[in-house]
Amino acid sequence: MKYTKPPLTFEEQVELLKSRGLTIPDEKRTIRHLSNVSYYRLSAYMIPFREKDSDDFVEGTTWDDIYNLYKFDRKFRLLIFDEIERIEISLRTQLIYQLSHKYGSHWQDDSSIFKTITNQSTGQTLDVFADIQRHIGEQLQSNRKLPFIDHYLRTYSDPATPPSWMSIELLYFSELSRICSGLASRRDLMDIANFYNIKSDDVFLSWLHSINYVRNICAHHGRLWNIKLAIQPKKYYSSEKRIIWLASSEIANVQSSRIYYFMCVLLYLLQTINPNTKFRAHFHDLVKTYPNVPLEHMGFPENWENHKLWQKL
Repeated sequence: MKYTKPPLTFEEQVELLKSRGLTIPDEKRTIRHLSNVSYYRLSAYMIPFREKDSDDFVEGTTWDDIYNLYKFDRKFRLLIFDEIERIEISLRTQLIYQLSHKYGSHWQDDSSIFKTITNQSTGQTLDVFADIQRHIGEQLQSNRKLPFIDHYLRTYSDPATPPSWMSIELLYFSELSRICSGLASRRDLMDIANFYNIKSDDVFLSWLHSINYVRNICAHHGRLWNIKLAIQPKKYYSSEKRIIWLASSEIANVQSSRIYYFMCVLLYLLQTINPNTKFRAHFHDLVKTYPNVPLEHMGFPENWENHKLWQKL
């Protein structure tokens, strides 16, 4: 079928919403919102307020119901992004510290500690060592004026690249995750995973891949509320006593494709990185600010706030 829908003015967009039963108390304010946040972006937040199998809104739905859900998601995304930053910095630190003590200051230049990895879904292979070398080279070129890079390149000629505690600082989370996937020694990977009290390399890698996926959504201002994660963190049945975690029965029932389980994963990691994390408190405050947000669309179970994992410190 050929697409024939014409573009609508902001005023016409308001009239369309009204024709579908949405209450709009202040049309000028709604037009201002639509002129800064596109109708299409906001349409995803209209879903829980529509009649089943219809474009019409449930009776009594107002523009504020939709816009508040959008504002909740924006603040939620910033909160998640902030916690991922802590995990990213910690992972970078552990890679630098552990591998440099095993293989020396320039371990990133040692091809023997890396392996080629295969994408299970596409069958494509990746030479992790060559990939990391390429990224480091690109970052060195684009960041030559950074004081610590400039100092090394002007002072030393061998090795050509700075030590790991400089070079790895230039990499993004995706490259850090790729390094973990490409370590030739399982012991190297497990030593890093064990720092975070994770006893499964498969779980650890899946968590890193999922965090990188969500990080990219946050970085590009995408929607987190009610999404299904294309890259899901594996379920982890842990017997670790030092970490507050979900019971086996709870893990069996949780949806790993929903953001709730992902948030639990962040909390698991944060208990090692930042035991006094305010993540719980900040999320509780956000929910209090927007009490009408339907959390069930995010995979939250009933009485989630009473779980020990989510109790404020």
